[in-house]
Amino acid sequence: MKNRDWFSAMLRMVVLVEGVGASRRVRSLVLFRAADWAEARERALQLGLGAERSYPGGTGEQVRWRLEAVETIDLLGAEIVDGREVYAEPVDLDFGEAVAFDAEFRPEESEPGQSGV
Repeated sequence: MKNRDWFSAMLRMVVLVEGVGASRRVRSLVLFRAADWAEARERALQLGLGAERSYPGGTGEQVRWRLEAVETIDLLGAEIVDGREVYAEPVDLDFGEAVAFDAEFRPEESEPGQSGV
């Protein structure tokens, strides 16, 4: 049996609402093991398609989550090391927001929420 490395894939889902069409997109980062890039692509597709679902919405309309695309696949290696970054993105400042070069921050006062995963 081949060694199986850890991979990550960014999946893009589209949420469709009956009578409205697309209402939003949702990006989801998943971690999984695969033997090589070809298997990783197939596994990412399998996970994305497995996340598809349909259900009646709050007012009776049908809601469908569908896999729109596999955006990225990244090789993370044989082991996931504690503290390993698996996703990062630039975040623009709010319009007109100014942060001085010598600004002080207090991250210890942060109250982290949950992503909903």
